[in-house]
Amino acid sequence: MADHGAREATPTDLGQRERKEPARRGRGRTRDTATTAAILGAAMDLLVEEDLKKFTIERLAARAGVGKATIYRWWPSRGAVALDAFLNAVDPQVPFPETPDFLSAVRSQASSLVRVFRDTPAGRVVRALLAEAQADPDLAEAFRTRWVEVRRDAGRAVFRRAQETGQIRSDLDLETAIDLVYGPIYYRLLAAHQPLTDQFVDDITAYALRGLAP
Repeated sequence: MADHGAREATPTDLGQRERKEPARRGRGRTRDTATTAAILGAAMDLLVEEDLKKFTIERLAARAGVGKATIYRWWPSRGAVALDAFLNAVDPQVPFPETPDFLSAVRSQASSLVRVFRDTPAGRVVRALLAEAQADPDLAEAFRTRWVEVRRDAGRAVFRRAQETGQIRSDLDLETAIDLVYGPIYYRLLAAHQPLTDQFVDDITAYALRGLAP
């Protein structure tokens, strides 16, 4: 049962909390806001221009106009700074809308996610980060906790409210229900066997709701 006496964290709260936390805190002085923005902007530019395999701290330092020591002081690896750059660029684009209608909320958010993956370089960056994470346990954990889990926390709040208002079944396992909607999106992103289309989003949300409805 949800605790109605306390304010539930909103997707906006969760996104703001995420962006304030680095992938892994480095040693040294507190981050300078302007320098951090320059590094993250340069990192995203490089990720857009070339493959993650060519993304190096040396190239990033040159593009951002900072020393390598500054980057290593705040990020432990190229994967960590690449993840921060991705989150900084993409997170504001994929919120859940503030609407009480479950289907509208899920369809809108899933559509935003698909558009970001399909129409911007973010889809390619996600694929590269997941590939890099196979050999970088720290990056894998950061990706799960800072991208996947933050998104799922927001989704759990939306799905739980839908249960409380009778829009979906109260006996559902929320983790499976969330996977039912979002699993197909990541499958198409990674396997690339079919395109990520707007019709695809309409279909998976409509099919999912049929199975989730009371």
